[in-house]
Amino acid sequence: MNLILLSYIQGIKNVWTNKFLVGIMFVFKLVFSLILLFPLYIMFSTSFATNVKASNFLTRFDLSLLIDFIYYWRKTLSIYFFLFLLFCIMGVIVFIFLSGGFWGALRDQVKKRGVDFSINPSITRMERFFGYCGKHFWGMLKIGLFMIILYVMALLLFMLFSIVFESIAGKGSIWELTSGRMVGKILIGVILFFLVNMIGDYLRIFLVENYGERFGKILKKTFKFLLTNLFSTLSLYYVLSIISVGAILIYLALNMILEKMSGTGLVILVTFLIQQILAVFWSFYRLTYYSSEVVLYDKLSET
Repeated sequence: MNLILLSYIQGIKNVWTNKFLVGIMFVFKLVFSLILLFPLYIMFSTSFATNVKASNFLTRFDLSLLIDFIYYWRKTLSIYFFLFLLFCIMGVIVFIFLSGGFWGALRDQVKKRGVDFSINPSITRMERFFGYCGKHFWGMLKIGLFMIILYVMALLLFMLFSIVFESIAGKGSIWELTSGRMVGKILIGVILFFLVNMIGDYLRIFLVENYGERFGKILKKTFKFLLTNLFSTLSLYYVLSIISVGAILIYLALNMILEKMSGTGLVILVTFLIQQILAVFWSFYRLTYYSSEVVLYDKLSET
């Protein structure tokens, strides 16, 4: 457990040293969100501006309003849907491109490699970052495609578990979110989802560490490492995940408190600030996942 704690603390320090990575991830999320929201903003502002029923949109859900919206855009809805899908694919590709820079920079931080950053550090770091982006792009893309296979396998495994679980505990309603059945199924689903994510992270570590090797060889090394150090890798990932879940619960509690307050300018400003702080936090914490896993890999490889 001491190794897990040391990896977590060192991971945070490494991300703090490379704060420009947090800025890059935050800007990417911000720009990508705005690109996705812009077509929706045009559609909603155009159709709802002439609809009297839209005045109650924020207080209650009006199904007729949704029907009117679909009818208003019936001729071009497929085009907007295609654009939305296209923007999502482009966003995924851009993030895969940036991933090479994130993992490469954090790996350098652990190995203390690289150049002297004392001379014009911002340009030097950015050049190295985007150099890693281009260097590892195809490898990261292969991992992304392989991850789709893993997610499908995890989904099939979850469906098999659900069938076995329901045959033993009985079949419950999907709306019984607080029942023991649903909690158990959701927990297993989350565990499988986190497991696939963790495998993807270590595949990226081995890709950066063994640049130039065949993808099949990298897969073999990754799974051998995970099976050999399964307890340590799982412990670190789930410790990180528990902390992130705690952060979500804190945010939801604050959000509930703010919703009960009157909608004054101060409350709106505080809500906006909390949302931005959360966005920066998630960028920082996503990189903490990466950095902590790189540190753990480095420590386990030395033993």
